[in-house]
Amino acid sequence: MQHLLTLIIVMLVIGLSYTLIKWPGGMHMTFSQHAAATRYSKVYYSLLFLTTLPLLMWFLVAWLMPNKNLPGVFLGFAGIAVLFQILCTWFPEEGGRKTKIHRTLTGISGIAMLPLLLIIGVSASVPMAVRGVTWFGLIVMMILLGISLRNQKAYKWALLLQVGYYAIFFAVLLLVTYI
Repeated sequence: MQHLLTLIIVMLVIGLSYTLIKWPGGMHMTFSQHAAATRYSKVYYSLLFLTTLPLLMWFLVAWLMPNKNLPGVFLGFAGIAVLFQILCTWFPEEGGRKTKIHRTLTGISGIAMLPLLLIIGVSASVPMAVRGVTWFGLIVMMILLGISLRNQKAYKWALLLQVGYYAIFFAVLLLVTYI
């Protein structure tokens, strides 16, 4: 069960890399903007998250929470993050109202991830060194979120902000899982 997280991350890296290769666009575009290219790409993108995020939730509930003695509130924030991330894939960034809905949903998901790191960062069941890395990751994620919120209309490095945000989150989860 512990290794399920690694499988999920591999699936996401391969799936999102395929998205960037199959529907190229540039660093100024988010994954969703890349995936909004065709009807097939939109379905593919939604299915990627419909496959990986329930698995992530299963891992969090069945392995991480009990093994790291995380409180029930962790489950609540994880549920919000996962649910809203799945929902945002149903509203690709195609412009207009769909883009506003997508950004609202993904914003809720991204913000819900921050308390997850906060909970890990204060958990006595997590080694001190991992808690320190978690706090550093939380600060960096808040900075990246601030940059994203300030540059909602256009940012030439939007993809790097998105990759960085999620890479930090999953790196912390890997550390908590394996150390």
